[in-house]
Amino acid sequence: MPQQYQVKKSIVMHAPQSHITPLISDFSKWPSWSPWQKVDPSIVFTLGEPSSGVGAHQFWQSSWGFGEMTITNINSNKINFNILFNEEHIVAGEVSFSPQASGSLVTCTLYGEVTTPIVGGYLALFSQYILKNTLRLGLNNLKTTAQLQTIAQSEKVDDNSNSPSKN
Repeated sequence: MPQQYQVKKSIVMHAPQSHITPLISDFSKWPSWSPWQKVDPSIVFTLGEPSSGVGAHQFWQSSWGFGEMTITNINSNKINFNILFNEEHIVAGEVSFSPQASGSLVTCTLYGEVTTPIVGGYLALFSQYILKNTLRLGLNNLKTTAQLQTIAQSEKVDDNSNSPSKN
């Protein structure tokens, strides 16, 4: 059985990329949308230094194991990262952005490899199943968070423009 797998999910968010990117590239903002607390309530995250931008990293420990994630590249249309699970399961990923008339198409792709001897292929299938569902939940959560932020910012602009002048 192959030990490699790929998971890819996309979603249209009615928010500009400028509102979405910081939610992904700054690990201190992940609690507002990350699905992992729902999937595994025992998980505990620790932010590394730096906690945002290229080189940012976070660590986690849970009843399922431990791992770390590092942002490796950020450019105008994507964020790349690496994940290491239990020092043996390697994932490279990317979140890409495509402008849409109503916001942004956000696509997350994970490329995984399980290096555990003998059972690696079975673990790859299991990982692919778990990550596919978790990725869907995460993108839905991210969409909600980004769209609510966009609404709040537009309401704030509207409130400021409709305020009577203090002159």
